[in-house]
Amino acid sequence: MEQFDRARIARAARIYASNRDAGLALGIAPGSFGRLCRRYGIETPQARRKRRTPPDKGDV
Repeated sequence: MEQFDRARIARAARIYASNRDAGLALGIAPGSFGRLCRRYGIETPQARRKRRTPPDKGDV
């Protein structure tokens, strides 16, 4: 696998709305992008979306 620096991965994670889009921009699979984010401690677009999504009203 091509070597990626932390700054490049962090920038893709900030710019793109999904792991798929970020992975495609870097030329890697979405799963590989997610693994690189975990390795470097970067929040993925998928995790950011889950964190920002309000709970359903039926969950109360």
